[in-house]
Amino acid sequence: MQHLNIGDEYGGGIIFFVDETNEHGLIASAKDLSGEADWNEAMEFCAQYKVDEYSDWRLPTEEELNILYLQKEKVGAFVRFSYWSATEYAGHFAFFQNFYTGERDNDFKDNTCYVRAIRSF
Repeated sequence: MQHLNIGDEYGGGIIFFVDETNEHGLIASAKDLSGEADWNEAMEFCAQYKVDEYSDWRLPTEEELNILYLQKEKVGAFVRFSYWSATEYAGHFAFFQNFYTGERDNDFKDNTCYVRAIRSF
């Protein structure tokens, strides 16, 4: 098995997390899926996204989004704005993270943030 590193192109995107076995991790799409979108649109964009044979893309959890934020320089192509996570809060809210300030909070799902899909390997 090849040695995988954060920032490598792999599995239809760019690796942003690798576990200690070097066999499993997380891949981000190489670019945003849209401009600003509400949370439901973000979920749908990720579900419909496909690169080569890879169609198992999803919106990251709040924790995965923070890991992606911490590796944003190695993944690249982020805007200085907030990105949605899949993690919901109290029904009408979902968590986001600002990729400029690092702020993590929740917002109404009908407000808009940017969308970056991820998948596991």
